Amino acid sequence: MSKYKVAFYIRISIGEQSKGYSLEGQKSTLDDWIEDMEWKWVKTYYEEASAKDTNREKFQEMIADAKHGLFDGICMIDSDRFSRSTKDLLNIMDDLQDHGVKLHIHNLQHIDIYSKQGRLLLTNLATYSEFFRGQLASKIRTGVKQKMKNEWFGQAPYGYTIVSDVIGNRKKNTRLIENPEEQKVLIKMKNLREKGKSYNEIATALNNDRISTRLTRENKKSSWHPSTVRNILMRPAVKLDKTEKSRF
Repeated sequence: MSKYKVAFYIRISIGEQSKGYSLEGQKSTLDDWIEDMEWKWVKTYYEEASAKDTNREKFQEMIADAKHGLFDGICMIDSDRFSRSTKDLLNIMDDLQDHGVKLHIHNLQHIDIYSKQGRLLLTNLATYSEFFRGQLASKIRTGVKQKMKNEWFGQAPYGYTIVSDVIGNRKKNTRLIENPEEQKVLIKMKNLREKGKSYNEIATALNNDRISTRLTRENKKSSWHPSTVRNILMRPAVKLDKTEKSRF
């Protein structure tokens, strides 16, 4: 009898590398899991994108492959890697089951999510997570708006570095300055895009030139992905004052 075939869905949002959701970390966990289960890995779908909806390039590619019978199951670390909407999660779960494909959630690996009790537990956990994220996002937005009146808040966009003045024991005047090395890569991306290159072609060119990404795990650099290139190039331009620009 042939082995049960599975695909991996591995997603991170911007800034999640430091929170235990690295691409490599998720894959390592899933590799160990399917080895224990004696399942056969078929394909991995990497994505650097928000899960606020299902309109994600690799996600849609995975769903199409699933419906064409490429694999029997989809493995992920937890349900919010797949979708942050409880409604979307359950609807897609049912749709895939109609095509003979099941979801396997590592954090719920000892629960049959297709049983009545398991589905109820999955629904409650997903609903709670969705509610908690909504409340947290509201509080963060309020704090961000207040702080961004005077300072930069959040992760530095690619091509820039965050600096602050230390006054007493506190950081003040947090702002962005250009990162010379990343600016060179950013210019290369923009030039290739202006020449009509696709995001996939740009990612391939950066990997072929051995240009490092920001993402690291155990001193190993990650590869560029088309979605990463797209996200970087589609971000609004950063405006720096003349003082900051003149440093380079």
